[in-house]
Amino acid sequence: MNSRDITLYLDERWCNALETRTGKTVEALLAEQVDLLIQQLPQEQQDRITQEIQCEDADRERQFEASRRFSLTKITENGESCYLFLERGEIMFQTALRLRRYLRGELQSPAQFYADGVPITQEEMERYTAEMLRGSPRVVGVYDIDLDAGEVYSLDPSKGWRGYQIKDVSTAVYFATKRESDDWIAKRSRFNQRLAEKEMPRVVRPIHIRADETLPTELICFEEEVSQVDHLLNFYIPLYFNPDQVFGLDVETEENSDYLNLYANYDMERGCVCDTLEVYLVRDDGSELECEYRLTPEEQKTLRAKMDSYCIAQMGIPLEKGRAQYMAEEQGPTSQEPTQQTGPTLQM
Repeated sequence: MNSRDITLYLDERWCNALETRTGKTVEALLAEQVDLLIQQLPQEQQDRITQEIQCEDADRERQFEASRRFSLTKITENGESCYLFLERGEIMFQTALRLRRYLRGELQSPAQFYADGVPITQEEMERYTAEMLRGSPRVVGVYDIDLDAGEVYSLDPSKGWRGYQIKDVSTAVYFATKRESDDWIAKRSRFNQRLAEKEMPRVVRPIHIRADETLPTELICFEEEVSQVDHLLNFYIPLYFNPDQVFGLDVETEENSDYLNLYANYDMERGCVCDTLEVYLVRDDGSELECEYRLTPEEQKTLRAKMDSYCIAQMGIPLEKGRAQYMAEEQGPTSQEPTQQTGPTLQM
């Protein structure tokens, strides 16, 4: 901001008299007078200067936000999860150092992993996770520490979750730091090398994402055949809305050829719409990341009605009747007599 420091020397007795009479500080009185003078300027000049100041403020805010670096961690213990935001951001080695301190009893609770962190909601973590997937340098790392399962996951934006046993992470920290004379780079390098040898076999583990916009259920429809995978009915959703505004990714641009495949599922055993959408992010290099978008109860209810209508249109029977047939087949015949079909069946 191009500001000028204006200094005015005024006898303290004048200051005291003015403040006593008006109940305001001399600084406030002077600011009011300057505002009155500004209002006497031509309106066109006032508008131009105001717009310039607002643009400069917005540009500084953008620069500040772009320069920020942070990391996100989900910690689960005794079935309870907390989500933490750490300004500055930490790489996996720094997160592992904190974890080892907790395992050694130097920290009393998972929250003390990040005594300097800020608690956030699950939705906020999902938004930052999506930001990492779209290549933002602001998100240094996203971690999931499951103390109940004894596992630690670190998100690789190109390969998905990479998992390790907690004991292996702790051991890698021990070997990386046992020589105190080594510098930070040497310790980090030894940690990464040892941990890479202990990475768990790849397990498909969804990445939860979202943006600020809600799912436009009024634009949701289904195409192609309904497929059955085990006890799930799988519905393909064509993208007749902007997915970036809903999922927080970066596919609706000319800068890459990434695209999404989107599916909703109906659980025939439970008789309800699954609480997540399957979002498959296909990169322009052919790699694929499996993501998920959490549905609200209202969104599930809307999808349930649309699934029912689609089943009637495609297969001639409502969803609940198809489910009843599936459950009957799973339970098997109750007698030696052959069963008779009294209507159309749900064919996938």
